[in-house]
Amino acid sequence: MALAAVLMAVAVGSGLLGAFNSNRAEAEISAVANRDVSLLTPVRQMQDGLAQFQAVVDQASGGAATTPASLAAGITYSTSLAQSYQTLQHVLALPDNAGLAPRLDTLEQAFVASETGLVTYVAGATGTRVNPASVVAERQAAHNLDGALITLQSAVTARLVRSADRARALARDARNDLLWCLAIGFPFGLAVTALVARKAIRVERDDARRGAEQAVVTQRNEFEGRLQQALEMARSEAPALDIVAQALSEAAPHAEAEMLLADSSRAHFRRVLDAAPERSNAGCGVISPHECPAASSGQTKVFPDSSALGACPNLRGRGCSALCVPVSIAGNSAGVIHVTSADGSPPSEEVRRDVEVVARRASERFAMLRAFEVSQTQANTDSLTGLLTRRSLESSIGELEDSGIPYAIAYGDLDHFKQLNDVFGHSAGDRALRAFSHVLRDSLRPTDVACRYGGEEFVIVLPDCAADQAVPVLERVREQLAKRLSSGKVPEFTVSFGIASSDQAASFEQTVHLADEALLQAKAAGRDRIVTAGVAHHHDRDVDRSPVGLEGLLTG
Repeated sequence: MALAAVLMAVAVGSGLLGAFNSNRAEAEISAVANRDVSLLTPVRQMQDGLAQFQAVVDQASGGAATTPASLAAGITYSTSLAQSYQTLQHVLALPDNAGLAPRLDTLEQAFVASETGLVTYVAGATGTRVNPASVVAERQAAHNLDGALITLQSAVTARLVRSADRARALARDARNDLLWCLAIGFPFGLAVTALVARKAIRVERDDARRGAEQAVVTQRNEFEGRLQQALEMARSEAPALDIVAQALSEAAPHAEAEMLLADSSRAHFRRVLDAAPERSNAGCGVISPHECPAASSGQTKVFPDSSALGACPNLRGRGCSALCVPVSIAGNSAGVIHVTSADGSPPSEEVRRDVEVVARRASERFAMLRAFEVSQTQANTDSLTGLLTRRSLESSIGELEDSGIPYAIAYGDLDHFKQLNDVFGHSAGDRALRAFSHVLRDSLRPTDVACRYGGEEFVIVLPDCAADQAVPVLERVREQLAKRLSSGKVPEFTVSFGIASSDQAASFEQTVHLADEALLQAKAAGRDRIVTAGVAHHHDRDVDRSPVGLEGLLTG
């Protein structure tokens, strides 16, 4: 009897201990889920809000006119983002979450400041366009905030993994206790064991499933973080494309991947990278974004069988399955990432999600690089003529001087430009400046550099050109100008040039000064001519000028 009582006590004790450990495991998983999901939910909502607001900004900065509808969408996404952040702040204030995101508040304030400035600018009037500099600032702030959210997400993920390990250990203890109970063989213990075992197995299976899913999420977050860090170091599209190619090889290691981007006209695709140069089948032959189902719809497409009824027309006859992920830059469909594998075995769901991460991060970096390029171009060119400004010319001439290549300088000035403005108005003067700048671009070599030096003055740099060789070039400019003005859309005017060579002076500034002195001689000699520094004669041409032209109005 005593032995039976001991066996019963051991069996009951083992069963109760197993049930206790099983309940602890389940409670641990439930607590972790409640605590960490409450963190991950507002994080994902903030990421979605950032992406949606960025899409509105990209649409506006991509050249589309701002409308009340797009502005209202931007304000809605901005409000949703603010609400999600308030929820996240409340959860982060809990004791268990202290110190998870120390820089999030600062980055959020920086984003709100850039976002508010951008929305205020966009709200100015219907039809206005977004300031590129404001877009760059907002995109950088959004990029920094997104990085902080990814870091927070990784921290929460790591905590989930640790909690899952503790729950797994408790479930393992429960299983061992139940095995002891089964070994004793007491009927009562057997019954209790059956009930508790079922629950323990369910907990263990759920834990294994959650662990596997969390491992995939953790790996993807880590991959996205490394990709983002690598792309941030790329200062132009060429190295960025190399990084994308490496990322695609990692995201789809057993498949063949390529990336197609539209040209400047957005009418034709060009292959910009091939992650499988020794591919077994030819790359995608799609010609334009409009002919690509993924690019035209802006949605990821999976084609399991190249011969199926619903297969992409560009896939037929290639004997492979395909995953096509669109690439959007500044709100416009700009390309596609094309991944192929064996026919009937399309890339897995994990590969699809990883390739979508590559496409999203590549789109963001390309948009940032192109926005910086537009801002730099606008800063270096004259807004009226499109030619280089004086400052940008002076800052870029150093490369030519360092190379030791000789050059000629032509200093040009539009004759009687003040009188042209007085007689015909400043709008006619602006048209004259634009007409002359178009003539320069059409008449000069690709290596020549034209600059609006100030007002109606222009400086032309002709590399590897002597002063006497520059004269025919400038004569061609004067002839083309006369032809362009013959249409009568712009009042007639002439131009005078002074020429100097770099071998006549010790620096670029001195060469420009010599050319300026030669220009003054051309003006003093009657204008509408070319004078070369250090040459006794000047170059002019006989032109029959009708009194209806500018000279006729001034002297008639």
